[in-house]
Amino acid sequence: MIFLSFTITMAKGTRVRDETKGELLYTEIIPKKLQPRKLLSGRRWSYLENLGRVAAVGLAAYLLYLATSRNLSEASNVATILMGAVALALMVYATEVVSPRSRRMSYPIKVWSKGVEVHTSFLEKVRGFPGFVPKESISRLIVRRINVSIEGTTQEMPTNLKLALANGKVLDLGRRNYHELDKMIRLMKEKYGVGEQ
Repeated sequence: MIFLSFTITMAKGTRVRDETKGELLYTEIIPKKLQPRKLLSGRRWSYLENLGRVAAVGLAAYLLYLATSRNLSEASNVATILMGAVALALMVYATEVVSPRSRRMSYPIKVWSKGVEVHTSFLEKVRGFPGFVPKESISRLIVRRINVSIEGTTQEMPTNLKLALANGKVLDLGRRNYHELDKMIRLMKEKYGVGEQ
């Protein structure tokens, strides 16, 4: 009897509840091709990102050393420092912008009754993009749509979602599966009362 009761409860679907986030309404299903590969999944990817950050700090220290110890009147020394500065900028951009966007697309978005949970990097959190965005902080949804042929009919489906926050910032959630994104957008409009742009 207990097993039957447990099976019926599981079949109905148990709702996950959190004190600060509320009730879990929807969890995005990530297609297999977008899920992280075993080689660079989870903590391994974080280690690689952190290794890139350490390399960037090392390069910054080396550039500072070059700038203070070399004769800057020679063009070759200035060119070396400038190329190093460009490499440093690219390293920071790759570890703090490109990598978090790629990771965000491979982590599911969770729609809670009190807000949306997304993956954000350390730098994004410092810049004011929290991992959990309360529904009061979402002013509107910025949706990019394309025409998609579904079962012989053309429908305009969402492919990209950005959250416009009340503080004026925009959190780019990246390109998503349009069926999953359509479900999330409808749910957010219904539950949060936000409009679409």
